Amino acid sequence: MGCTLQSAGYTLVGKNAQYPAQTHPKDHLFSHSKGRILQAYQIVYIENGRGRAELGRQEGIQDIPAGSVFVLFPNVWHRYAPELSAGWTEHWVECKGTAFDMAVNSGMLDRRRPIFRTPDRAAIESTFAEIHALATKDAVGNQPVLSMLGLKLLAILAGPRTANQTSTNRLVNTVRMMLLERCADNRPMEEIAEAVNVSYSNLRRTFRAITGMSMKDYQTEMRIHKAKDLLDNTDLSIKGIAAQLGYSSAFHFSNQFRKIVGCPPSDWRARPDAEIENSPSTLG
Repeated sequence: MGCTLQSAGYTLVGKNAQYPAQTHPKDHLFSHSKGRILQAYQIVYIENGRGRAELGRQEGIQDIPAGSVFVLFPNVWHRYAPELSAGWTEHWVECKGTAFDMAVNSGMLDRRRPIFRTPDRAAIESTFAEIHALATKDAVGNQPVLSMLGLKLLAILAGPRTANQTSTNRLVNTVRMMLLERCADNRPMEEIAEAVNVSYSNLRRTFRAITGMSMKDYQTEMRIHKAKDLLDNTDLSIKGIAAQLGYSSAFHFSNQFRKIVGCPPSDWRARPDAEIENSPSTLG
């Protein structure tokens, strides 16, 4: 799945309070002296207060003021805590899925820049409020909506970070995330335009101007990237992968894969392990 929101929560940490508190999920408790490594992505929003974080063993200590968001990446050591004199309120979600992996591989998220100091606070806070409300009411029953909200957070963070960011940039990045999520979906592109409340003709022109490619071509790139992941990490047959990605036939899938990657899917799967470890991403 493109995005699966596995858990969410928020914690009010008062001044001079122990951190992390014993109410922290047991499987995520960590000693600040030792730090922690997770196997999923976490998005952490600091609503108020302040603290410090080390997000990677080679990274120094960085200040985390109120309003900041930071991303914890899988298999990356980290530790963070509020200042004793200030405390903080933290909101977090934990997600897995190819949407996050593709966002990293395409440069939309950068492990070297995990802290967002000037995100759209209103959008972040409203999305977290929706997540907390749905998770408290019925986390299991609301899982599909919660996962889409996790994707929405990713779309917000994947936008431009400068003060010059515009509504156009935000629109295009939202559409990029929707195309990523729907990479195996053959529904008309007009539905995306309707979902973001703009005309299809305007969206099509704007998307190409910002990304340099059509919406359909971008979705195809995402589909092929997902195909590589399935070829490398599952035992699904070529026919099974074609079906999972929405292709009409294995023949159609193989032809498109060869056209974009330069070899058929079977050759990609059979390449040596060293090439698997070092192969570039589709959008790299």
